[in-house]
Amino acid sequence: MFRLPACLLAMLLLLLCAPVASGAAEPAAGVAAPAPADAASEDLLNSYNRIIFAINRTVYSFLGSITGDDNTAAPDSSPSPAPGPGRVISNLINEPLTALSSLVVGDLPTAWNAVQRFGINSTAGVLGWWDEASTLGYEPQPADVGLALCRWGVGEGGYVMLPFIGPRTWRDGFADVVLVNALLWTATAAVFSSGMSLQTIVIAETIEVAADIVATRQIDPRAKELSFDNYDKQRADYLVERRVRCGIPREVAAAELPAAH
Repeated sequence: MFRLPACLLAMLLLLLCAPVASGAAEPAAGVAAPAPADAASEDLLNSYNRIIFAINRTVYSFLGSITGDDNTAAPDSSPSPAPGPGRVISNLINEPLTALSSLVVGDLPTAWNAVQRFGINSTAGVLGWWDEASTLGYEPQPADVGLALCRWGVGEGGYVMLPFIGPRTWRDGFADVVLVNALLWTATAAVFSSGMSLQTIVIAETIEVAADIVATRQIDPRAKELSFDNYDKQRADYLVERRVRCGIPREVAAAELPAAH
């Protein structure tokens, strides 16, 4: 709870300093195309990204060996997790976020679908433990603040691997971190008083860090589903997937990828 200002300032400075190439594709009528990452911005963090990729691969391979879900293999194409706590988190985070993010860009059908999914899964699905909405024909259509910014013409600013979270662009990573930390900061301040003991501070900080990672990783479920078998493939799949969801044709999105190293 005490690292928020420095964390946000560092990400903001890196986002503003990252080189951004000019975009050439129109994602949708009346919406400016976001600028893709160029080779220079990829070179800037290439070594760092590969180190974090290796760490994430090891961590989630270990977790997969415990849970029986090895995410280093080819992922399921569905962004909806299996019944359980993961689906509850998805329901409580992704559906409200999808509704709000879609509303700000005028995507009313997606926003309404998210509202209906949240209502159905929060009641009949027991807070989302089961995805009853999908059985009724309301399939998940996740959206987030990063995509909303993309559709407003904000450039992606380069590619980055976030520790324990996964692939992001600078735009998406900054938006996710700001959103999650703002919510957790508010929740923590409401729960704990200003006169906390050192032990309480340590416990609260530990809980917040864990919640921060879980919530930020959950914001983009499609990115979370990408496998860790190959760094270049994961980077390419992520960038193309984000650009396509923003509205750039797939062939254009793939052609704008920075060269692999």
